[in-house]
Formats: sequence, C-alpha cells, structure tokens
Amino acid sequence: MKKLIEKLDASMTIMALSLAALFFLAAASNASAAQGDNRISRYVIAVSANYGGEGRPMLRYAESDAKSFANVLREMGGVQAQNVIVVKEPGVAGLQKQLDGLDSKVSQNKNSGGRNEVLFYYSGHADEKGLRLGNEIYAWKELRKRIDALNADVKIAVIDACGSGAITRLKGGVAVPAFMVDQSSDMKGYAFITSSTQDESSQESDKLKGSFFTHSLVSGMRGAGDLSGDGKVTLSEAYQFAFNETLQKTETTMGGAQHPSRDMNLAGTGDVVMTDLRSTSAGLELDEDVDGRLFIRDDKGVLVAELYKKGGRSMSLGFPAGRYNVRLERPAEYKEASVVLQDNYRARLSQKQFAMLSTEKTTLRGEIGGKGDCASGDTIACSIDSLDHNGKYRMTFNLVDVDKEPRKGMQFGLFAAATHDYMLGSQVSLFANGAKREIHGIQLTMGLNAAKDRIEGVQASSMINYAGSIEGLQLGVVNVVRHASKGLQIGSTLNFAESFNGAQIASSLNATLKKSSGVQVSGAANFAADTVEGAQVSAAFNYAKQTEVQVTAAMNIAQESDVQVSAAMNIAKKSEVQVTAAMNIADETDVQVSAAMNIADEVKGAQVSVMNIAGRAEGPQIGIFNICGYCESTPVGLLSLVGNGVWSATASMNEMGALDIALRFGTAYFFTTFEGARLIEKGTGFKHFSDVYETGLGAGTQFGKYGSHFELEYMFLNARNGRLFKDDDESGFHHRVRLGYTSQFVPFVGLSVGGTINVVSAGYGDDIYVKPLGKYHDDFGSEKHKARWWPGFYAGVTVGRF
Repeated sequence: MKKLIEKLDASMTIMALSLAALFFLAAASNASAAQGDNRISRYVIAVSANYGGEGRPMLRYAESDAKSFANVLREMGGVQAQNVIVVKEPGVAGLQKQLDGLDSKVSQNKNSGGRNEVLFYYSGHADEKGLRLGNEIYAWKELRKRIDALNADVKIAVIDACGSGAITRLKGGVAVPAFMVDQSSDMKGYAFITSSTQDESSQESDKLKGSFFTHSLVSGMRGAGDLSGDGKVTLSEAYQFAFNETLQKTETTMGGAQHPSRDMNLAGTGDVVMTDLRSTSAGLELDEDVDGRLFIRDDKGVLVAELYKKGGRSMSLGFPAGRYNVRLERPAEYKEASVVLQDNYRARLSQKQFAMLSTEKTTLRGEIGGKGDCASGDTIACSIDSLDHNGKYRMTFNLVDVDKEPRKGMQFGLFAAATHDYMLGSQVSLFANGAKREIHGIQLTMGLNAAKDRIEGVQASSMINYAGSIEGLQLGVVNVVRHASKGLQIGSTLNFAESFNGAQIASSLNATLKKSSGVQVSGAANFAADTVEGAQVSAAFNYAKQTEVQVTAAMNIAQESDVQVSAAMNIAKKSEVQVTAAMNIADETDVQVSAAMNIADEVKGAQVSVMNIAGRAEGPQIGIFNICGYCESTPVGLLSLVGNGVWSATASMNEMGALDIALRFGTAYFFTTFEGARLIEKGTGFKHFSDVYETGLGAGTQFGKYGSHFELEYMFLNARNGRLFKDDDESGFHHRVRLGYTSQFVPFVGLSVGGTINVVSAGYGDDIYVKPLGKYHDDFGSEKHKARWWPGFYAGVTVGRF
C-alpha cells in the first residue's frame, strides 16, 4: 500500500509539472500573440516651407517648427529615428515623391496583426486654394486625397498655415477625443488638426521663434497638456491645451484671434495617446506649490515650453537631458530658477527654489511700442512695461519738482520739473522740464523741454525742445533730436534731427544728417546730408544727398533726385525729372524742362527749353538752340549743333547768277539752313555784284543718310534791292524748294548739284528784283500782287560733316 501511494504521488507530481509547463507555454504563446497583435509602428513626415511664392513674406521659423514637432514625437511619442522624415522647401512633385516613398515603406513594414500610424506635419504658407510650396500650389483636395490613400491604419495631419481650416471643410467628420491610440485599442481612420480656421491667418512670433500654434502644441505634448496627471498626453488634452494657448496669445496681435480646428473620423476603443512622459530619460517635476506662467529655456536660450500651471496639483514635463532656465511670472512677481536634467533622473522644482528678480533686470514677455523684446533682454522696454503694470500712480506739485524714482503719473513744477528714472506720465512747468531716462508721455513748458534719452509722446514749448530720440510730436521755436525722430517736428524757426521718419515743418530751416523718410517743409531752407525717402518743400533752398521730390521757389540741389521743381534753378548729379523756369543742371537726367536753359552731361529722355546743352542725349532736344555732343535722336529747333550730326557749308552758283553761301546744322534726318546770296550784275562777266541780295532760313532732310546722299530742302529768303539793313530798301519774298545730290569724294568735302522750284512775290516792294539769267520765268498775279516762278539749278562745293 505504501509503495502504491508513493507511485501515485510520483505520477501526480509528473502530471502537475506537465500541466504547469503546458500552461506556461500557452500563456507565453498568448502573450506573444497579444504583443504582436497590438504592436504600433509610427511614422512622421515633417514638412517646412518658409518661401510661399512671390509677393508673400518669407517666414522665419517653419523649419524649426517642423523639427520641434518631429523631435517631441521621437523623444516621447514612440517614433523610431529611422521612421522620421524631415522635408525642407519642397515643390509639389517633390512632396508627392516623399509621400509615395513613405507609403512604400509603410507597406513593406506593415504588421499582420499590429497597427501602422502616419503623422503628417506641415508648417508654411497656405491659402484657400491649398499649400503654397514656393510658386506652386498643392490643392487641399489633392492633399487630403493623398493622405487618405496612405497605406496605414491611422492617418493624422497637423497643418500649421494660414487658412488651413479649409482642409477640414472638404468633407464631414465627427469630433471625437481620440487621436493616436494606445496599445489596448483597435482604432482606425484619420484625423486633421489645423492651426486656424478657413478664413484666419496663422501667425509666427519672433519672441517664440516659432508659430503660436506649434509652440503651444509641442508644449502640451511635453506634459503641459496632461490634465489627468496619468503621465500621458492624449489628443483631447494636447488639442485643448494648444487651442486655449493659441487663442490667448493671438487675441491682441495684428493678425487677430486664431482658432485651431479639427476634423476626425476615428473608430475604435480606448484613448489616443500623443506622448508618454514616462518614456523620456530625463524629466522635470513641478510641485503643487508652483503657481503661475512658466517659461522654460534651454542652455542656448531657446524657449522650449511655455505654460500656465495652477497651484494645488503637481505636473510632469519631459525634456532631453541638459541645463534649463525656468522663469515664473505672477502679478507683480518675477522669479527664476535653474535646473539640470540628467538621464534616468527626474528633477523637482518647488516654489522655494525660485529666486526673485529685480525690476531693473526683469525680462518680461511682450513688446513695448512694437520694438522692445523682453525675451531677448531688452531691459528698458521691460522696465517701462513693469512700471506700467506694477507701478503706483502718483501726482506731485512743487516749486521745483525733482523725482529720482521711477514715476507713473503727473509731475507739476511751478518753475521746473525733473525725473532721474523712467517715467510714464506728464511733466508740466513754467520754465523747464527734464527727463534723464526714457519717458512716455508729455512735456509741456514755456521754456525748455529736455529728454536726454528717449521720449514717446509730446514735447511742447514756446522756446526749445530737445530729445535724444522721440516717437511722437515736438512743437516749439527750436526742436532738436540728437538721434532719431519718428513722428512730427513743428518749429517756428528750426528743426534738427540726426534722422527722421515722419515730417519736419519749420518757418526757417529743417536739417537732418542721416538717412530719413518723410517730408521736410520749410519757409526758407531744407538740408539733408544723406537720403530723404520722401519730399523736400521750401520757399528758397533744398539740399539732399538723395531724395525723391524737391520743390522750391529758388534752388534745389541734390546728388540724386527723382523730381526737382523750382522757379530758378535745379542742380543734381543724377535726376529723373527737372522742371524750372530758369536753369536745370545735371550730370545725368531723364527729363529736363525749363523756360531758359538745360545743361546735362547725359540725357536719357528729353530736354525742352530755349537752350539745351547735352554731352550725350538718348532722347530729343526741343528748343530754339540745341547743342549736343552725341545725339541718338534728332533735335528739333532753330539751331542745333550736333557733334555726330550735320554741320556743313556749301558755296554754290545758281541760275540767277548769284553766289550763295549756305550753313547747315542738325542731323541727316532734320537740319536747319542759314543762307545768304549776292547776285552778280548781268553783263559784267561775273566781275561785279549788283545791289540785290538774299538772306533766309530753311529746313531739310538728307533722308537719314550721311556721306553721299540725296537731300530735300525748303528755304524762305528775303530778296532786297539796296544796301543791307537800310530801312527804305524794297524787298520781296523768295520761296524755294530744292532736290539735290551731294557726292563725297574725300572726307569732309563733296560736290553738290540739284534742281529747284522758285516762287517770288513782290512782298513790301513795288517790283520783283530776282529772276533767272535766262528768260524761262513766268509772271502771274495782279498788278498789286505780283508773283513770278521758274525752275532752277545750282552747283557748288560742300565742306564739313554731311
């Protein structure tokens, strides 16, 4: 019996061990199967496009936004490094190629029982039509169609761009709290998250060095969005955090409030996990007593997270190992703490570890007047901002009121008022106001206003205003700004600023030394040692190194000017347009118009005046007298001396037996002729001149040809019988049209011959004094209006340039 029992015990032991082994193998097999069924493979493609085509501003932080989004998912979202694709400045074809490559990779690595997830991120330009990839457009419809077609179980698109909400309106979707599921769920489908609605602008910030939306979304995924405190950040938490932070930060920006939106069609169980704070090697734990807005920067000063933490609960954040600076801001309280995060260690921060910052050294967030950047250490702007938010309003009155502390409020001094520190408010006194540091407000006095540093506001006095720099208004007899003036200077005598952006208005003199923009208006003179991007208007004199418009009653002088208008004289090294009643002088100009004289070394357009002088002219000269060294166009005038044109003299004999001298000036296309002739007395064998002579003026053309050429000319001559300029001489009018040919046989010398048609009238005399030597003329008309015509000829020698 005993042996039987021993054998039975041995058998049962063997059976128990066998069952245990079978159970273990089955459990292991089930666990392995379950693990294989629930394994998640994630892929990220992060796209950036700073350039959105011509006419669109160049973004600065699209690339850093894309890297920030990819990094947080690689560090805390379970994405393997080989599954992260970063794409910079693609075209449409390039982006499609990247998506095709990702799709192929997902298909090759797809698990039979696991789930594949693709996260598409875009930061850049967009509009109602689609993504703006350089000068190309990737239509919303095509983009959504391509993302929907990805060979993955879950497709997520996060788009940070203007009007990106248009993609969520292409088809409907049910807004559910899940986005990326944990291993316990079987969720499939798509989700689209956008930084703004269809009609809104998405904005980026120099202070954040990124976009408002992406910065907020990444801060939420780092742990700021973990409202449940379970160490995981779900889509609901990340989206809600990003929505609230983005809206809060953009409500007061120039671009206006920005509302992120979403469209989701995800089916399954469980919740979507964006990041797991426990997966990071280093972390930061914020104790329950920490309360306020936190700004966390790495050792390079880059803002990596921003959040508001409410007291009463702890918070976990995940970051790579390194040194971080944490700034805590509360109403009228600014503190800092420094912490070092190490691998496999989570550092803790409590309220007592933060050290108070003084007002002078604080670097509050925000911009003062659009310039100060507290995040980059602009202590002046930050001190003013701190004074505005935390200073107490004070109003004082003394005979001489002096304040050495920062002042917010009114300062009245019967004789004088002075402040040694920053001031927000006004100074009013009879004789003098002084501010040693920056002041925002008004200085009002009968004597002197002086702001040694900068004033943003108004200086008004009946004598002198002085400021280191000003943004606002100076009103006085003499206004002086040592550096930059932005706004308006109105002085009854003098305005001076090293540079200005706005206007200077004075009865005597406006002066500036450096590049400025705006208008100078003076009753006497304006002076600009450098550029004025705008206009100078005065009654007497304007000078500028470079300006757009100068208008005066006397003289304008500029090295470079777009337009000069005066009643007396314009002088410029380079000018586009000069208009005056007297004289224009320029080295280089487009157009000169005057009533007296234009002088230029090079003219690209036209000169219009009584006398025009140019070294080189591309356009026409129109005037009575034109002088041009080299003309590309033909001058029009009574006398045009053209270096590369026609200047010649012809001595000839004609059918009347007259010795004729003709001088021609102009070009081959158009020239004017000055002519004089004396008739030889008939029957003297060409030895004696008669008392009949002719003088006249004409115009003609050589049909555009130089050298040997045909020419057509009309000449009006006055035929007189008697001595030259004798008042009682009788005269007649001689109209002549000639067609001739000049043959050049050596340079500057040619033979000229041709035929003429002549018509002569009695003019102021009683008879006609000119006729051909032969009898082939014909008289016509009445006894009172005698006339004669005949065909003629001429032959002679031409010398000069023709």
